[in-house]
Amino acid sequence: MVGRRGLAFVLLAFGCSAPPPAAAPASAPAAASGLARYLPLEDGTVLAYDTVTEPGGEHGLLVLEIRRPNAETAELVVAGKAQRLRVTASSVATYAGGILLREPLQAGAAWKGDFGHVRLTRIDRGLTVGAGTFTGCVETLEELATREGEKRTTTVFCPGVGIALRETEAEQGAERQSERILLKSYGAKFSP
Repeated sequence: MVGRRGLAFVLLAFGCSAPPPAAAPASAPAAASGLARYLPLEDGTVLAYDTVTEPGGEHGLLVLEIRRPNAETAELVVAGKAQRLRVTASSVATYAGGILLREPLQAGAAWKGDFGHVRLTRIDRGLTVGAGTFTGCVETLEELATREGEKRTTTVFCPGVGIALRETEAEQGAERQSERILLKSYGAKFSP
């Protein structure tokens, strides 16, 4: 979860940037199969997300660019900082080892994520966000519970688009925080 200071940095970094690319139609082609259908990771794609952080109801914008230096590596770039992903036919994982998405894409499938245990909870979810209405999406839930608190992240991957929604909730004692990102637009990076 991005703390208030981190979110403020992201918001400040993008506050002076050009507006995000126009939304592509929700019926974007989803010709790819397997993981690539739900997490395309195409070089030069830019995704813009509306963000909401609670408590406080802070709203912002997160812009993410996908770079593919080679077939086995994808980079998710936000404000000049890249998170590198290892891409295979059967999984997409961080270089630190947490798996973002993997086969089989079946309800109940489970694996180790970035911070906890991930379960694929739905394979037929519908979702409406600023970028459009999507169907046939897959949903994962990553959870961790310790004596200090609990953390849950729900992620929805939609065909031909990738991550359309990601919501993280954390509880520590009586304090609750959440951060939600919703896909606002996506498409190829603008090149003059």
